Amino acid sequence: MRGRPLGGVWAALLLAACGGITETPDTVDRYAALSLVSRSAPGGAARGSATLIFFRALTQAVPNSARQQADQCVISGLDTLRVPTVGERRHAATPAFTVAGAAVPLAYNDTLARYQAAVVTYRTGDQAQLTLTNDATVFPAASVSLKLAEPLLPGPVTAPATGQPLALTWNGTGDPTASVALSLRYANPPTSPYANEQVYCLLRDDGAQELPAVLLTNFYVSPAATRSVQFSRWRTNEARPDPRSLLHVASSFDTVVTVR
Repeated sequence: MRGRPLGGVWAALLLAACGGITETPDTVDRYAALSLVSRSAPGGAARGSATLIFFRALTQAVPNSARQQADQCVISGLDTLRVPTVGERRHAATPAFTVAGAAVPLAYNDTLARYQAAVVTYRTGDQAQLTLTNDATVFPAASVSLKLAEPLLPGPVTAPATGQPLALTWNGTGDPTASVALSLRYANPPTSPYANEQVYCLLRDDGAQELPAVLLTNFYVSPAATRSVQFSRWRTNEARPDPRSLLHVASSFDTVVTVR
């Protein structure tokens, strides 16, 4: 959609661990979720960190980039508190994780109950693969691959005059397995010293979006120092080795642009 109000409810891109479930094992679903979050690196590469958690949940909303192909936006509060992703269970064997065919060690963090790789570097077109051996109490044998999110390069961003739309561009891939999450951040009320509200959108990765004026009422009066826009290209894939188990992998590439 271009130049008119957008609607809909957006889904979180990262899975949250659900612990403390007391139901009997045969009613509990088993989840494994790997997330690779990256930013720009020298030479056109991407560099980020990966985390993998195992947990149990009765129900769980699972983000799927291929299903986020209808442009939709919502105005919401901006949570600036960073909360680390915490797992619940440890697999009997260290999972095998490769990027562009090269093994990436996953170290287990006892405090956060999760596996993590501090530095992962890749280039456009590279794939990652996660392979798990069977652990009857945590997760069955499974494997899934994912084309990693390509570096996202925004075009110039200029604040529009009051009452005018905001035009945004980026190097769209046109890939229907990818989606772009966009967060336009600003202060509301204008006296806030930091950005605490956002226009949050999930968009097709087609390279262009116009945010209509109806969504920008508070943005117009926000101080320039609090205005920014974060673009995140993301892609997901999943495997279901049995009806009770879901292995989900996600890759995102983030770019932040100041709006003046």
